[in-house]
Amino acid sequence: MSSLRSILGGSRVTKKKNSSSPATSSQRSASTSSLSSWPRTKPSNPSSSASRTKSLAADSSYDPSSRLPYHGPAHPNGLLPSANPIRTVPQALHHAQATMFDPLPESHSGMSSVRVAQVLNYRAGLPRVTSVAHVGALLSGLGPTAVERAVAEAVRAGHVRRVVVPRRGGVGEVLVDARELEGMIDKAKGVVDDVTREGFVRFLRENPQAIRMPRVVVAGQGGLLLSAKETDKLIRAGFLTSHNEMERGGYSRPEDRYTLMSLESVSRAASGTFDAVGGIGAVTSSGGTGAGRAAAAATGGVSGEGLSLAVPGNGTFLKLVSNALAHLTGLLEKAKYKEMPETSLKEKWDGGVASDAAGLAKRARGEFVGILPGRTKKWKDFYGLSFEWVLLEAIGLGLVEVFDTRSVGNGVRLIS
Repeated sequence: MSSLRSILGGSRVTKKKNSSSPATSSQRSASTSSLSSWPRTKPSNPSSSASRTKSLAADSSYDPSSRLPYHGPAHPNGLLPSANPIRTVPQALHHAQATMFDPLPESHSGMSSVRVAQVLNYRAGLPRVTSVAHVGALLSGLGPTAVERAVAEAVRAGHVRRVVVPRRGGVGEVLVDARELEGMIDKAKGVVDDVTREGFVRFLRENPQAIRMPRVVVAGQGGLLLSAKETDKLIRAGFLTSHNEMERGGYSRPEDRYTLMSLESVSRAASGTFDAVGGIGAVTSSGGTGAGRAAAAATGGVSGEGLSLAVPGNGTFLKLVSNALAHLTGLLEKAKYKEMPETSLKEKWDGGVASDAAGLAKRARGEFVGILPGRTKKWKDFYGLSFEWVLLEAIGLGLVEVFDTRSVGNGVRLIS
């Protein structure tokens, strides 16, 4: 072997000798092992980390097993516009209709194109009505008496029309813009002829405060304004309903079953009007003399018995609002003291969908961040109904109370 190396010569590759001492190598291995033991973290956005820290601090200060601190009533966050405050009833109607639904998710919604079309068609098919309770919540800064007076003046002036559905409580008393209602009547050309539509619009303009209409309407100067056949066409079109049929049933109140005078209607009527004393035919319907019936016939029978004014599709609207209110109050009933922060209640209403910046970024990358919006009850059953809108509806009906906690923002409490 040595002779072979002597013939071939030495190797041209020489290895460099390690000049480091054993102490240096031990320090290097120790530092390497210590660095490898550190936890690996990704660089985060300062704004997102700050918001996450703030939310964690708020969550840590909220204890579901104890009551929230009460520091007086408060308005819900971001529900009332600050730039253009609402001062009139028509403004309240337009604001409520514009903020009723949340916009559709732009991406990763969990809804197919067919479902998106169903949601949009459902929204377009709803009538543009708003409950009186919702208007009262939007105009709560004026006071209850001022709100009732403003609604009565708007109805008397013919700007809005009041429609009442018996046995539905405050949800069944809605307001609709007078021009919107006349537009619905004009669109019903296939069901209602021109003569009937013109007579019905004339009756509405001459009687802006009427909530009922007789089956046969007599014009003020004499003659027949609407016959029984023409009112039947309006019933099929959804603009009139049978008042007597709606008042039958075991859930109706005694005053609704035996007379036309409702304590709820009388208490809400404007002072100084016939409705404040039970209507023109109150004595006749209670078994009195026929003088009231003669007066009702002379005035066209506005407050007499007969048919109730209605809005096509109002039943769908009432069903949606009633189910949404039941779901909102059900969420509060699950809490120990039937109260929780407004942010927590909104998160439960939305179905626990991640809405922070990190969650939206993960969803944009296609990563799993929890349940998709289209799979939640908000979109499956309520078609994207806004939480703020439902909360205002519940406040106006007196179902919930919003108060200031000074620690976790506003709190929402169920009023039993």
